[in-house]
Amino acid sequence: MGILRDYQIKSVDSLREILKSGKRRPILVCATGSGKSVIMSKIISLVLDNDKKVLWMVHRRNLTFQMRDTLKEFFGIDSGIIMAGVDTDLENNVQLCTIQTYSRRINLGYFGVHKFLMDPDIVIIDECHRSISKSYQDILSIYHDKIIIGTTATPMRFDGRGMGEVYDSIVDVTSLKELTDRDYLVPVRYFVPNQINLKGVRTAMGEYMVKDLEGKMIKTKLIGDIVENWLRLAENRKTIVYAVNVKHSKAICEAFVSQGITAEHLDARSSDDERDAVFQRVQDGRTTIVCNVALYTEGLDIPSVSTIVIARPTKSMGLYRQMAGRGLRPAEGKKDVILLDHGNVIETHGLLDWEMEWTLDGKKRAWSKPSKRLTERLVKCRVCHKVFMGANVCPDCGTPVKSFGKKILTVEADLEEITKKEKFSMGEKRQWYGMFLRWAKYKKYLNGWVSHKYRGRFGVWPRGMDDVSPIEPTQEFHNYIKHLNIKFAKSRNKEKTQAALERGGELASEHELRQGFD
Repeated sequence: MGILRDYQIKSVDSLREILKSGKRRPILVCATGSGKSVIMSKIISLVLDNDKKVLWMVHRRNLTFQMRDTLKEFFGIDSGIIMAGVDTDLENNVQLCTIQTYSRRINLGYFGVHKFLMDPDIVIIDECHRSISKSYQDILSIYHDKIIIGTTATPMRFDGRGMGEVYDSIVDVTSLKELTDRDYLVPVRYFVPNQINLKGVRTAMGEYMVKDLEGKMIKTKLIGDIVENWLRLAENRKTIVYAVNVKHSKAICEAFVSQGITAEHLDARSSDDERDAVFQRVQDGRTTIVCNVALYTEGLDIPSVSTIVIARPTKSMGLYRQMAGRGLRPAEGKKDVILLDHGNVIETHGLLDWEMEWTLDGKKRAWSKPSKRLTERLVKCRVCHKVFMGANVCPDCGTPVKSFGKKILTVEADLEEITKKEKFSMGEKRQWYGMFLRWAKYKKYLNGWVSHKYRGRFGVWPRGMDDVSPIEPTQEFHNYIKHLNIKFAKSRNKEKTQAALERGGELASEHELRQGFD
């Protein structure tokens, strides 16, 4: 029998109180990594104590098996599974099903087979933000007089509006910030290496059109930026990449492979066995990166994943939080999770641990925005590209805030970006000149190297620096040099590709082309 944490007990008690008050369709908001399955297993155990029956509905097969195992492990409860390819045992008072199988059996008239299929006392909808869809609505209409409990980390429709047309109350007792502060989740380090120009990208049903996004995101340079920044900031970390579409995901995967990094692609056509095999290789350390297209936005439990790359813009707050939340679970030796934003999602939606207030009003946005005070303090370091707030220096590279070039205003519909010209004091310039001197001496570079690197950093040739002595480099300096080295390596690969093409014309090998990926 498992022991529940205090906030999990509070969630159970709050849900019971809301049902006692007469509400029949509550949503229990369970932040990513809060132990939703354990909380709902406790609810189910209490229902069974009252000799009632429960139907649990999910949208993916692996979530069904996860819930079955949690019920058994924590509370010793056996459950039946109504799902294609699984033997059905309808004698249990708890039945777990996938929406796909259950919908088909409704349409085929299977309800005459056993009374339980038509008569649970409580229906629980996992990932209930999906329950606006027709398949769920058709089933819920049958159970209009039953208690319906929804559970999700993001209680909103895909278009961002509230879910009051299905549910009548919200129970929310903890947050990502609280879970992180108590070490139940790992902290997030946010980086925005570049921002995408989305001018001309059309929208449909409140989201960007995939065809338009592909034209923006599948450019060779942008894909190269993903690889370059991963090497600079997250090398060797187990990583999940979210792409625009299958073509984009495969291109990113190939770009990583061309740099000698073990990466694999999965999509909706991948079988369950293929998916299981890929993630087993991730667990074993044989595969480092998995590229996909929103395939693993929910229900993925691989705590060793410590980097999330979002390479697709989205207007959906829910999709953003679901994707980014896949790396929050703690694991042995895991101190944090890195979020690499290549899709403008932080500018659009903010940080994951910002406090949210949810509403059911279907005519309004389902969440409240952070205060203006918070958004004004969110800044981006122009040296290492880390996004943070509430500090005078970059937590990663130590660059003073005064030298940052951007503040990011987020979450409002009419987003703005405030830009300032980057300025350096003479003291900072002298410090960098001294660090360049120290590095050149260590590497035995020619004197001209220092002047050229100084000019690359500040846009002018060094003057009045004759009295500057070598200075021990800072972490900020090392980050900058690593960035230059990666850029230089890319340019050399590009030259090799061009040479290969000139030697062999159209007969240049695929291997040569991949070696020269930019």
